Amino acid sequence: MPKISAFDRSSRLLLSLIGFPLTLAHCLVSAYEHRKFDPEGWQADIGSRKLYVNVTGQGTPTIVLEAGMGGCSLDWSLVAPALSEMANVIAYDRAGFGWSAASPSLPTCAAYVEDLRSLLRTLGAAPPYLLVGHSYGGLIMRLFASQYPEETCGLVLVDAAHEDRYLHERGSVQRHEQLMASRKRYRLGYLLGPLGIPRMLKQPIGSKRLPAQWGAQVRALGYRPGAYRAAYAELLALAESGRQLKDARPLSQDLPVVVLSAGLQNEEWLQDQQKLLHLTRRTKQIIVECSWHSIHIHEPAAVIDAIKDLLYELKWPVHSMKARSLM
Repeated sequence: MPKISAFDRSSRLLLSLIGFPLTLAHCLVSAYEHRKFDPEGWQADIGSRKLYVNVTGQGTPTIVLEAGMGGCSLDWSLVAPALSEMANVIAYDRAGFGWSAASPSLPTCAAYVEDLRSLLRTLGAAPPYLLVGHSYGGLIMRLFASQYPEETCGLVLVDAAHEDRYLHERGSVQRHEQLMASRKRYRLGYLLGPLGIPRMLKQPIGSKRLPAQWGAQVRALGYRPGAYRAAYAELLALAESGRQLKDARPLSQDLPVVVLSAGLQNEEWLQDQQKLLHLTRRTKQIIVECSWHSIHIHEPAAVIDAIKDLLYELKWPVHSMKARSLM
């Protein structure tokens, strides 16, 4: 499985030493920003590492929110407050992203699923879980539902990626070229991240579409050298993650699945969305015509309504209460 090479790791260290004044300045700025932005959640110790988590609301089922590639829990800022009036909501940062500790050496979907399950156990969040995943996060949630069907009561895929995009033998030539371009860009960010070059170029890891009150935090977190390391490693492991989904046990045919698709995506992406409609016999699609990829940011009401409707379908009572954090 491809992973960050010894050559890249050595090159990064050498560049950091050569550009020590820039490295030091970037460390000081990052430390200042870390103190400036005080997160609402906390660090949960799952044994192998600590993951940042923010838990709001109460009731069942527990709604678990999974961000897309390079994203973090803040991506759900426009959605989570409304959801927490209906049920217990867990938004967290995958290892290496946001406020979470370093990622595993092989950050595949399977590794993330085990991290998430350990987190849920640490929190004492009992199943069933209603899993919500955006883009790459949709792959993680599908694999969780495949491996732990008895713990999953519903699945909402927010413009989720299909594994064929990451398998060389299944993807198009154009898609392969896009992946290679992304790999070069993320590698450069990984090598130059400790020097603060991505900050100078205004190229952080993470969402660039959130309103200012959250966008500043996302940028601060996305300029950290660890964020580029996590994103680069995640990208290198995409093919293995795709194979994990391809080889996974089919989802329970009774599992209700909502496929939320962004209407402004290109034709190739929309064709992949059609492949998701055969996951279970209870799968339905909702096309959000006026939205780009990040539906939960561009059209958050569409995501909230889809989850609310699924709760009604599951016959879970939708609570009307003020959100409150659970520690």
